[in-house]
Amino acid sequence: MLIRRLPPHERSSYADHLKRLCSDDRHLRFARAGVSDEWLDSYVATIPEDGLILVGMQRNQVIAAAHVAFDSDNGVAEVGLSVDAEHRSGGLGSELLNQAVVFARNRRAERLYTLCLSDNRSMVALARRAGMDIQFSQGEAEAHLPLPPPDPLTVSQEMSAGLFAVFRDWAELFDRYGSLASELASGGRAKR
Repeated sequence: MLIRRLPPHERSSYADHLKRLCSDDRHLRFARAGVSDEWLDSYVATIPEDGLILVGMQRNQVIAAAHVAFDSDNGVAEVGLSVDAEHRSGGLGSELLNQAVVFARNRRAERLYTLCLSDNRSMVALARRAGMDIQFSQGEAEAHLPLPPPDPLTVSQEMSAGLFAVFRDWAELFDRYGSLASELASGGRAKR
């Protein structure tokens, strides 16, 4: 399992992940009913180029994601999480939330915020485990976590996560070129 930042040119894989959520899960994730595939495409398309999407990848497929959006002065970072149904209860949501905290701190956000429906027990439990202060009102739960400034540990955590992703990509690239070179050396034709 690899957790990494999703670059803008791979945003369609985030949309594909969201589209795999059933209607109840879409309702819980976005705190609204009737979330269609078209709405999800529009939502993903409106995320700014520098928007932060952290993903959990398995076999080159996004199976979990955390979208972190910053307010205009970067004082507050809002996070929304989603995990494919078959990958829940394994700690992936917690890991994504922890990484979101690190990324938000490193961008000098003063507070992490999430809003969910109060009957979204998974998200409420996740926010509680992360130490977020949760307020319930009119069927919604708002969770806040004050964030200290970045420190050398958070910077190194983000760097190591990014470097791990780069090394993984390089390893895959070398594997592909190694296979291609072996094929060519044995007289076979290169596959494209």
